Amino acid sequence: MSAPVRSSWVVRGLAIFSLVVVAACASRPYSGGMQVSLKPAQGTTETDMLIATTRARAEEPDTLFGTQRQERLDFAEVTVSIPPTHTPGNIEWPSYPPGDPNTDFVVRSAAFIDGETAFRSELRSRLRAKPKGSRTALVFIHGYNTLFAEAVFRFAQFTADSKFDGVPVLFTWASEGDVTSYVYDTNSATIARNGLQQTLLDVAATKPDEIIIMAHSLGNWALLETLRQMELSGNSIVGRSNVTVVMAAPDVDLDVFQHHMELLRKPNNPFVVLTSQDDRALGVSGTLAGGRGRVGSFSDTQELSELGVIVLDLTDLEGNDAANHNKFALLANQIPQVASAVSQQIDGDIARERGFSRSVGDAGRDLGSFIGNAASVVITVPASIARAGRTTSVVPSGDY
Repeated sequence: MSAPVRSSWVVRGLAIFSLVVVAACASRPYSGGMQVSLKPAQGTTETDMLIATTRARAEEPDTLFGTQRQERLDFAEVTVSIPPTHTPGNIEWPSYPPGDPNTDFVVRSAAFIDGETAFRSELRSRLRAKPKGSRTALVFIHGYNTLFAEAVFRFAQFTADSKFDGVPVLFTWASEGDVTSYVYDTNSATIARNGLQQTLLDVAATKPDEIIIMAHSLGNWALLETLRQMELSGNSIVGRSNVTVVMAAPDVDLDVFQHHMELLRKPNNPFVVLTSQDDRALGVSGTLAGGRGRVGSFSDTQELSELGVIVLDLTDLEGNDAANHNKFALLANQIPQVASAVSQQIDGDIARERGFSRSVGDAGRDLGSFIGNAASVVITVPASIARAGRTTSVVPSGDY
């Protein structure tokens, strides 16, 4: 009798989540989302991103990439214009493409890049155009139920709101963009491991000053699997001093997360994990996974921190989407700063004597200062880091 009961809960969860998605986005960009607008507009800002993907190219015009998988990597570059009326944390979607740049996110240019060598050359060129010390690569991996244009516009929103001055790199895997395709998406994220590994190695090969790797939702599964694969093959990237990993709303089983973190042993910089106990999307994915809790909605931040991660609990932050699944987007102006604070090491003899853990402990004590007035955030620092830095492991919540 248990199977029908469980099935009914799955159906109910999908129905609820479908309503959330429809309410949040009545018309989704399945095709035509990359149509270019040449209409002039004043007061806009633009974000230029490089793209690596395991999606197959779309047959529809002005779409670039669709929902089907392919094994080999493909590449593109896109410029998105953000309107002067933009509200931080939001995406002002056009009612139909290409949209009005005075009021909407619009695509200003979109083109394929011819192969990995050209992609790496373009990335290197863009980094070198930045002043030394500001050559940061931000790699973003999107989550479940995400169409290509949705991934592009969300990353554009994040980079614009954060005033990120480095080089944005979007890694997009073959999500089907359908709420009922959780299994397909999970398999697509798993298949993307080799492509993501090669992308991270390509980024590292261009020798940026800093690399921030940020994943959202099910993108964290792809990231963890890739980091595990790199660790086992001797190509670990998290052991590098200039690499910081940020995991937003991880749609990952708790036991699996513990297993992966134990395998990764001790990254040079502790991971930063963003959680929220009221994340409805993760509640549904937990139901689909047989009732297993997800890291991104886990309530015991102290237990998570014992795995060596810094936890930012965003439960008290009011989300701007019905599922409370995109809260990370509201902290766009703070997350790169937090990542830099975590990765920043002190110099000279003190660094050698005290080690990195103590410098992160000192940063952990002051992480609240990076949050600004945007939110009440509970910050939990691993006990080992807190002791090394002579700080408390939990910074109480408050309007910092």
